Amino acid sequence: MSLVSLVKIKNSDITKAIEESLNLIGYKIPENIKNIVIKPNLCYYWDYSTGQTTDPKFIAALIDLIRSKTSPNINISIVESDASAMKCKYAFKILGYEKLAKDYKVKLVNLTEDQSQTVNVTAGKYSFKIMVPKTIQEANLRINVPKIKYSTEKVKITCALKNIFGCNPYLKNTGTTQS
Repeated sequence: MSLVSLVKIKNSDITKAIEESLNLIGYKIPENIKNIVIKPNLCYYWDYSTGQTTDPKFIAALIDLIRSKTSPNINISIVESDASAMKCKYAFKILGYEKLAKDYKVKLVNLTEDQSQTVNVTAGKYSFKIMVPKTIQEANLRINVPKIKYSTEKVKITCALKNIFGCNPYLKNTGTTQS
């Protein structure tokens, strides 16, 4: 079962709103974790004000909350993959994530350049192999921070699952990295 909570941000306190949202669904950040991966929605070079990408202020508030509940020195990586129309090195810089990483002492990881291993996966009655980046495999906690967007195509909204596609730096059936 998936749980969703919506919280109105009061007095621009994003960290408190995130904490309240997590409390509403009964989620507590584990204290014993060592490595965290945060996957924001960086689908293109659009500024967060367009509603297309995750605001770095939201990620900063999430990092503050995580560190207050765990350790100020916890290992946090913000991840994304290159895509046909976007390169991480430019997106991280243009969208404010380079500055965020420096200010908050977190890593920026281009999953297209990360080492990967083949992993066996079973979904229902189907089994298959996929390449999973090392940074994702080694994380104790993986946090998906998508943007809910309206689409005029057959699918009317896009949500969390579509954002996770950015964790797959490989083209379907080729084993080659996206370019």
